[in-house]
Amino acid sequence: MPEFIRIRRDLKADLERELAEADQSEKDQFRARIAELEKQIADPEPALADAQKRIADLEALLERSGNGIGGERIAEARTALEQGDFSIADGIFAEIEAHRELEVQEAARAAFGRGEIAEQEVRWLDAAEHYARAAKLDPNYETLIKAGTFLWRAGRHKQAIRFEEDLVDVARSEFGDEDERTATALNNLAGSLRSQGEYAKAEPLYRAALEIDRKTLGTEHSDYATDLNNLAELLRATGRYDEAEPLYSEALEIDRKTLGTEHPDYAIHLNNLAGLLRATGRYEEAEPLYSEALEIDRKTLGTEHPDYAIRLNNLAGLLEATGRYEEAEPLYSEALEIDRKTLGTEHPGYATHLNNLAGLLQATGRHEEAEPLYREALAVSERALGGKHPKTQTVRRNLEIFLAKQAE
Repeated sequence: MPEFIRIRRDLKADLERELAEADQSEKDQFRARIAELEKQIADPEPALADAQKRIADLEALLERSGNGIGGERIAEARTALEQGDFSIADGIFAEIEAHRELEVQEAARAAFGRGEIAEQEVRWLDAAEHYARAAKLDPNYETLIKAGTFLWRAGRHKQAIRFEEDLVDVARSEFGDEDERTATALNNLAGSLRSQGEYAKAEPLYRAALEIDRKTLGTEHSDYATDLNNLAELLRATGRYDEAEPLYSEALEIDRKTLGTEHPDYAIHLNNLAGLLRATGRYEEAEPLYSEALEIDRKTLGTEHPDYAIRLNNLAGLLEATGRYEEAEPLYSEALEIDRKTLGTEHPGYATHLNNLAGLLQATGRHEEAEPLYREALAVSERALGGKHPKTQTVRRNLEIFLAKQAE
């Protein structure tokens, strides 16, 4: 106890000398530390017990964390701690922290590299896991954008939203509110919100991204075309077809000039305009667009890609709508097989394609085959998107209508 009090008095005297020479901005900090020492000197027993516990904890932490530091330096730090000098221990911990930080960054780079390999091999579930791990270890613009994008592609929209919210914060902090990288971050977050059916939250983000890119990139850039297309998709999803159609058309015209007519993005935008034409009953206009998009993806992405499965499914839907069931069924089946291989059977896209094939089987009177597909589609959609999601509600409604007709 006497030694503890002596050390506290010496520390107080040192601080008082520093206080006399300190800048005005530092004086309050010194006074607070002096007041704490005076309190410990006046009532030393609890202060000593607390100090002994803190020192014991720090010594234990040094022992656990100090591999490679050396026994002599740890012994020196322990002696200094017992004399009230924390500087040596602090220096050791700083070295350990810097070393661990390098290890974390190396682990993040390795996870990111595995994500790039999985992305190249169209293993989106694996890519999502690797990129998400990289983003947790080292959350920067590059890791966060990949994590959000591939979690979205893997159908894990709620997880994607969390990473993309962080991405927006990083982009705004590093690049500002008027940078095309911030526009991309806003666009990606909006896409995941739209996929979750949160249209009211998504729309202002899409519009903000569109305005940033209009100012920074101009209205003849392929990224601006993507912004137009994405906003149009939201407008279509909310039934505003008259507002959506000119945006689709403008996006396609920009694509023709900047990317050409053999690019996967051009296929996406063709497919989406075709979806609007189909929704408004203009089947003859929609079919050649669906067919062209399918052919572009066949050439550029191949026939084992999830986007190719989407094109197959959409063309099949139009064929079914025009009564060409025999042409539609093999396309639905092929799309499902691609999904099984690339996305797995817990992806919301797989649920959509199951639902669509079930609808065709119902339309052709094959009720015993249709019912298990409807039920599987509903179970997958509920697990992937939740019971309140618009797509889940659509599948549930289809199953209820099917069962009601069966009961007649």
